[in-house]
Amino acid sequence: MKIAVPVKMNRENPPLAPLFGKAKWFAMIEDGETPKIEIVENPVHGGKAVVEWLSSKGIDTIIFQEMGESPYHMIKEIGGIKLFHAGNSRILLSEVLEKMHHNCFIAVDDSNISEIIAHHEAKHTHRHRNNESEG
Repeated sequence: MKIAVPVKMNRENPPLAPLFGKAKWFAMIEDGETPKIEIVENPVHGGKAVVEWLSSKGIDTIIFQEMGESPYHMIKEIGGIKLFHAGNSRILLSEVLEKMHHNCFIAVDDSNISEIIAHHEAKHTHRHRNNESEG
């Protein structure tokens, strides 16, 4: 499993970055008996561009807090990427790994994405011009 988690900074055990498409860093985790973790700078901006970048890196799982509608639909279109919601509270990468190994995260699909997007939209006012990518 190759997992991507948006994080706030490039340091050991960073907190998750709440906005998927605007995260400056991603923890790339190769899951195994001893997970291999690398913090990588996000070279793109906007949710759809991030999805394309992560897909090109072979990511098959994304754990996130907030995501907009456009990146969600793009992930569905691409296929093969599982989504998990880490909740809305502050959480550190070590806690994400712990919860991941205990299957504590909620899988995201059409049945629950509306609630996650609604939370994202209510918390952040932003405009999307000409179909610009969203967080």
